[in-house]
Amino acid sequence: MAITVDIDFDNPDLTDDTDLQNEIFLQVFNSGDGELFDKLYREDSISNFSGQPLTGAARLAFFKEFLATKPVLQAEVTHSYVAGDVALIGVRFTIDGTDADGKPMHLEGDCTDVLRRGADGRWLMAIDRPVTGGLLPE
Repeated sequence: MAITVDIDFDNPDLTDDTDLQNEIFLQVFNSGDGELFDKLYREDSISNFSGQPLTGAARLAFFKEFLATKPVLQAEVTHSYVAGDVALIGVRFTIDGTDADGKPMHLEGDCTDVLRRGADGRWLMAIDRPVTGGLLPE
């Protein structure tokens, strides 16, 4: 997938512009590069994407493994609120691809994301909470 927005791959910034933020998130996810994708997250961020709250090295390992099969994410922002250095974003998403065993995979649901602007001015993911029956245990 070609990158169509300007992304600093060493220090990515999700910005406070909701449309641009969503496009950056989609392009980095769809690149299949789990290490690059993890750079969109603060060091102490929690991602519930695996079905369990992961942070740090465990989060990175999950992203690398999951994105290695190059699933395709589509997402539509449903709402966005920015207050100072915090943003709350709601997203409806679908992910299609194959799992590690080569079987077709389709996931869909809603996600609540919290972004924080750091001292360096970059906006990064603080909390990533997708909810779908295919991802989360009941």
